[in-house]
Amino acid sequence: MSRFNKERLAKMNPTGIPWEEMTDEQKSALRDEWDKVAGDPAQLYCTCPRTGCRNNHNCQFCAALHRYYDGFPDCLRPLDEEMQTGVPQEYRYNMHYKIQADGNDKDLVDPHDPDGSRARLVNSAQKMDINVVFDKWAAVVRNPKNRACTCPQADCRYHGNCVKCIALHRAYGSFPRCMDYITDKIEEACDLYWAEHPEAK
Repeated sequence: MSRFNKERLAKMNPTGIPWEEMTDEQKSALRDEWDKVAGDPAQLYCTCPRTGCRNNHNCQFCAALHRYYDGFPDCLRPLDEEMQTGVPQEYRYNMHYKIQADGNDKDLVDPHDPDGSRARLVNSAQKMDINVVFDKWAAVVRNPKNRACTCPQADCRYHGNCVKCIALHRAYGSFPRCMDYITDKIEEACDLYWAEHPEAK
């Protein structure tokens, strides 16, 4: 687990008592606090600007698709930006690369230029049926294996409930545990940059 996420997750448990060492009463009290957050309609609101996406407002499918391509849903990308603050684009972990490159002309995709790559792909897509891409993504999210909850906290009451899980983590500025391996990749890329450029800190 990345240092960033470990620090943020600690804020979700202000008692300072490790979950494994809590009594049932303590766990219940903490869950009640989380329910207040995860039950707030303002926290459950989908903030993704891609309203034309078939998975818009469907957290389980959205998270499954982005995780399949080693990336985050748009609602979590501000945290990605926070993790990589100060790191130039060409040194960052590019979470867009796999989904942009999959099935597309590789010449259109620059791993160091996600925004430019998106513009080139969108321009190229004018000449193709975008439904072909949507159908491929639909096949990814229809696969139960891709939708399965991989969080190690199996006793969490939000286990498998992507809507409330993402809402809760987003409220605390942390990533869901199913995305630990992605935050590890981001932190690894950042650590490499800072190790090579200590003067930039």
